[in-house]
Amino acid sequence: MPISHHEGCGCREADEVLKGGEFLLKYIDIEKVTCLNEQIHGSCKKILKPYEDRLSSPYCESDADHELIINIPFTNPCKISSLFLIGGEEGTYPKKMKIFSNREDIDFGNINDFKCIQEIDLAEDFHGAVEYPLKVTSLFNVSYLTLYFCENYGAETTKIFYIGLKGVGTNYTRKAVATVYEASPNLKDHKVKGADDALKFSFDAF
Repeated sequence: MPISHHEGCGCREADEVLKGGEFLLKYIDIEKVTCLNEQIHGSCKKILKPYEDRLSSPYCESDADHELIINIPFTNPCKISSLFLIGGEEGTYPKKMKIFSNREDIDFGNINDFKCIQEIDLAEDFHGAVEYPLKVTSLFNVSYLTLYFCENYGAETTKIFYIGLKGVGTNYTRKAVATVYEASPNLKDHKVKGADDALKFSFDAF
């Protein structure tokens, strides 16, 4: 659980953070956010929340190993300028993150085939005070964001309590694409424990 706020803890005041630009939560299509290798299906949706609620307890934890891939679709294309993150204690905090945009086909089997837009070394910041600047020139028309957490601080699993994105949203709304879904397991959603390249079933609810 992230460390609670108290006087003298070193947190940035919420008012100060909120003045520095627009949080993009209202542009995120929360119901369509997905995560590969999460222990509890849908837990990734709960870590995208208002900055004021960043220290609340819901979290997303990896399953078979320490890696996570979180896919964040937007209802409107956005320019993303910075990111906040809070991870878990006891080595479960993510240490390295790679960012990809506008690719909806990334999974553990092919992620190393694509060049990431930016790679960030993450500090163990349990208050969400660190604001990581992003490459705006490469993230100016984003409709689908993928965050790959490939390393942590030594634990077997990775925990994330909060992800916050800042930038500018547009008035253009993404058009819905008619897609036929099959009620079958997606083999690439999870890994089999003890085998990095193996995959296990994960049934999505439709």
